[in-house]
Amino acid sequence: MLIHNETLPTAEENLAMDEALVEVADRRSLQSDHSVAGLEGEFREEEVLRLWELPSPCVVLGRASKIAEEVNSAACDADGVAVLRRASGGATIVAGPGCLMYSVLISYQKRPAWRGLDVAHLQVMRRIRNAVQHAADCSDLSLRVEIQGTCDLTIDGRKFSGNALRCKRNWMIYHGTIMVAMPLQWLSKYLLEPPRQPAYREKRPHETFVSNVLSPASPVDSQAFMQELERQLVATWRAAQPWGNGSWKNEVETETKRLLDERYTKSDWHRSR
Repeated sequence: MLIHNETLPTAEENLAMDEALVEVADRRSLQSDHSVAGLEGEFREEEVLRLWELPSPCVVLGRASKIAEEVNSAACDADGVAVLRRASGGATIVAGPGCLMYSVLISYQKRPAWRGLDVAHLQVMRRIRNAVQHAADCSDLSLRVEIQGTCDLTIDGRKFSGNALRCKRNWMIYHGTIMVAMPLQWLSKYLLEPPRQPAYREKRPHETFVSNVLSPASPVDSQAFMQELERQLVATWRAAQPWGNGSWKNEVETETKRLLDERYTKSDWHRSR
């Protein structure tokens, strides 16, 4: 597995790259399947772990999310907080500094059982949970990380990680958030109460449902914990090869630029629902 541990300059570029990864991987695999001239024998199934962080607070809608139902647009506009849309499903999130973003590009040809969404959720969430738990243990934090709902991670029943996926024919991108030390007031300020809620939420508002991994009173330095968490994620996924060694890096960069031009820099696309 390749490791791409780099944040691109803008939120739009980061979101576009996640979509570019799965689009290029799937397109190349289909072309290889059909023995297109020039690609036969060249495509190697290089799964990718990507770690990044949004450079400023940002609201990110799910692919089918409706702004009027999930976003406090007036507060976002007043504070200059971007409202963007991603390629995957799921509910709207707020993320920014203090929230580690991860993206895992998965090959169905390597992991055929993961075509079942229940299997995919369980396999990915176990790995992310274990990485967070190991990072906490290494940092002498006394906490227990659990999986709740479809694909949430919690501590003491409070959510700190939400996740989503986008499936193509031969590949999937599974990505999510890990809130380490993000200002929690962003959630209640920029988001409405979600129209769809897991049962374990018990209708709690954002302030009592969501938490960071590190409490405000934690003596652990957030940046040091983030670095340890990144190490644990790399080890858990066995992401040993640098992204620069990938055989299709340039093609992903080209696709990212195309998606930026056609979608991610277009306000109408983000606010289409």
